[in-house]
This record gives sequence, structure tokens and C-alpha cells, in this order.
Amino acid sequence: MAGSAKRKSGKYQPVTERWLRINLINKIVKQNTMKLLPILFLLPTVCTAFDGPGKGYTIKGNIAGMQSGTAYLSHTWKEKEITDSVAVVNGAFTFKGVTPEPLIYTLKLSGNKQAASFFVENLPMTVTADKDSLFKAKVTGSREQDIFKEFYNVRWKIVTETAGGIYRRIDSVTEKGKVKMDEPTRKAFDKEWAFVEKLNDSVITEYVKTYPDAIASAVVVHDRYIAYPYPDRAEALWPVFTKKVQQSFYGKQIKAAVELAAKTAIGKTAPEFAMADSTGKMIKLSNFRGKYVLVDFWASWCGPCRKENPNVVKAYQAYHDKGFEIIGVSLDSKKEAWLKAIAADGLTWTHVSDLKGWQNTAAAAYGVKSVPASFLLDKDGKIVGKGLRGEELHKKLESLLN
Repeated sequence: MAGSAKRKSGKYQPVTERWLRINLINKIVKQNTMKLLPILFLLPTVCTAFDGPGKGYTIKGNIAGMQSGTAYLSHTWKEKEITDSVAVVNGAFTFKGVTPEPLIYTLKLSGNKQAASFFVENLPMTVTADKDSLFKAKVTGSREQDIFKEFYNVRWKIVTETAGGIYRRIDSVTEKGKVKMDEPTRKAFDKEWAFVEKLNDSVITEYVKTYPDAIASAVVVHDRYIAYPYPDRAEALWPVFTKKVQQSFYGKQIKAAVELAAKTAIGKTAPEFAMADSTGKMIKLSNFRGKYVLVDFWASWCGPCRKENPNVVKAYQAYHDKGFEIIGVSLDSKKEAWLKAIAADGLTWTHVSDLKGWQNTAAAAYGVKSVPASFLLDKDGKIVGKGLRGEELHKKLESLLN
């Protein structure tokens, strides 16, 4: 079919947004009996093997509007950040080196807070950009980068535009949060969000099946399914990857995250942890055996967490006397901000933090990649719920404690 992504002689050929829209929508409609016609009007009508070590890469850059300075190129390899730097002369620079495999590198410039991230392969590559819009840098020479760019510039755009349309209509209905949404309207929007979820999964699945041998596919799965997290969805796509991709740096990260998620699956005993509360007293999770416990990962700087806190407060007030406890695990790094948020939001339950931010040891044990995140435990310390928010949390506690 014209416009489809097919590999000919190893060459990358881009898909078109119109072709993707038509095919993805058709698939979703065929797979679901839900009446989606009203929702479809939300959519616009316009519908390799690793390079051998030693060969190395040469990246020639040209930055408009920058005469001199320093360019920095960094990447992460085996939990270490490696940075190279070269001089910028008359807006031009050249990096030479060897990457162990195709990896995402980040380019930064002296005196500039912006950054550009892109795949680097052991090939001749070029980077052109304006110093005031470095994040829009044009990168050529890497097939992995071309495939990666296709996802976010074409495929993912379909999802974000659809979701954006829903957000705009919600803002209109609620006057940007000033007016409460009635129940029929809320349910209608829930159906539309369900469609977006299916569209999201269809876009990612189609992409991975189109490029099972591209490391870019592993990066997309990690970004969209591990970081949020939806490890079960990542696990479902794992067999689609070629062995090369599975054994890549990003493939190994996906596998490790999926294996960690299995340890915190429903029915598993929650990982033990001990952490200091605001007074320095060590609190053990196991000390709460015999009660239903919500292990709630949050942070003072997390807007969605703070927005959810009133609902958690209501749940605590309603069920605390019936044997419900909460352990708030903060991913803050500043104690003052942490304690201020606790007081401001009226959070009267147990709070702990090692003030290590995203390096929080309990968060690592539970595979937490985003907040808010929560795990509901029964009296024996087994996980009986994950990610329960809003009315879902109340309904689950009602079924367990009444």
C-alpha cells in the first residue's frame, strides 16, 4: 500500500499520517463492539544489525546563531553518564567516538538551557539547529533516529491530538475546573478516554510490529509503558522484538522492569522496606501487619499527587477506624517542602522519606517510575490493589472493610 512502512534493501521508508489514521481506526472499530462513531469525530478528517566496534561515529554539527562556545554530548551506559565536549567554531563542531550500540545521546551547548536528544550510531551523522530552538535539531545519518522520529512526529501525534481535543472539551464543559461535571457527561468522557487508551495501544503495537528489529522500538516501549508504568503491556510486546533488540541496552531495561513488576503483582507479598519518618524514627512496613495498608508514593512537587490527596484524606477518614492505614512515601529531596505539603494537605497518617528523590529506595523496590503510585495491601501484607485512585479506592476499601 502506498505510504506504508516497508523495508526494502534495509532502507527506511516513512509512513504517512493519513495511512496510519485510517488503518488504526479501522482496527479499533473492528475489535470493539462499543459504539465509537461520536468519538471518531474527534479525529481530523485527514486521516538492523549493530555497527561493528571500532568503526565509530562522526557527528558534524552546525548551529545557526552561535559563533563560539562548547558543545557537550552525553549518554548513559551501564548506569554511568559519559560526557564528551568539543569547541564550537563559527557555529560548527565535530564529535568523533565509538558507541557500544545505537543509544540515545543528548546534545547541549554552553550558555544554553535547551537540549537535543537523538540516536547515535557508528556512522557519519549531521546535526543542524538554531541555537534558540536546539530541541528541534535536524539529525541525519541514523536509521534508528529516523524510525524513532517517525513515532513521535507521525504516529504519536495521532494520540496526542485526539487526547488534546478531549482535554479542550473538558475545559469548556467545566470552565477549566470551575464547574463540576455531571455524572452522564463524566461517563461519556470516560468512554472517550477508553478509546484513546485503545488508540494508544494500537499505535505502539503497530509501530513495534513494523520495526521489530529497531532499537528505537524498545525505547518507545520503555518510554510509553515502563515509565508510566504499564509493564504488562510491555511484556506482551516482548516476543515481537528480535533477539538483537531484546539484548540491547534498552531491551534489558524493559526486561528488568517487567521482572520487577512481577514481584509487585496482585497476590504477591509486598516488598519490605524500612525508612525514617519526619522525626528520624525508622518505620518498617511489616509493623503494619494485621491492617489494610495503602503504600502511597507521592511528592510535594507532583501536581497530580496533590490533586489526589483530598480523595485519599476522605478514604482515610472513612476507613481508618475500621483498620485502614496509609504509609506515605515521599520522593522529595528537600525536607522543608515535604513537611510543608503534608501540613498544607492535611495528611495525618504515617509519612516516610529518605529524601533521595527518584533514587528513593522503596520506590526502586516497587518499580515506581512515576507518581502518584500506590499499592493496597491486605492484613497479611499481600498486594490486593494497585494504582487505585478516586472512586476506585473507595469502592475497593468498601468491599474489603464493610
